[in-house]
Amino acid sequence: MQTTVEIDVLLELRDYLKANYWFIFRRFRLVLLVFGFGAVYPLVLLILGELDTQNSGFWAYFLPPAMLAILFAATYFNTKKHMASNKSLSERVHYVFSESGIETTAPSFSGQIAWQNVYKAYETRSNFLIFISKNMMYIIPKRCFVSVEQIASFKTLVLSQLDQKAKWK
Repeated sequence: MQTTVEIDVLLELRDYLKANYWFIFRRFRLVLLVFGFGAVYPLVLLILGELDTQNSGFWAYFLPPAMLAILFAATYFNTKKHMASNKSLSERVHYVFSESGIETTAPSFSGQIAWQNVYKAYETRSNFLIFISKNMMYIIPKRCFVSVEQIASFKTLVLSQLDQKAKWK
């Protein structure tokens, strides 16, 4: 008996934004940790009174927090712009997950991918992310599943097909 899980997905900005933030943090976590430490360090010095505010180089301490803020803002605005310009992201997509692969159908496109062509799959707090390449993914929000049982069937199916490529919580 073949297991099949069907899901209708209509992405919202928050789904797409969460997936993009997750991707950035996953891909650049070491750099972000360094910037995060760099953002906290001057604040600690300022609170302890160890930061010389009379020195003109004092403002350089605030470059890491400024860069983090720019990264968050740029990701938000780029995600919003991409969502508005790519109409296929605003369409309802019907996914059929089966042992033979993933079928997608929407008003302006359709496609199929075999499991052996899936790069990796991850579970986040609010989404399942199925990467079809290093930089391209299907975003499946958990809110689109009709029941907990459907989520369990989906996870079991994907794990049986991808084995080590799937990282579930």
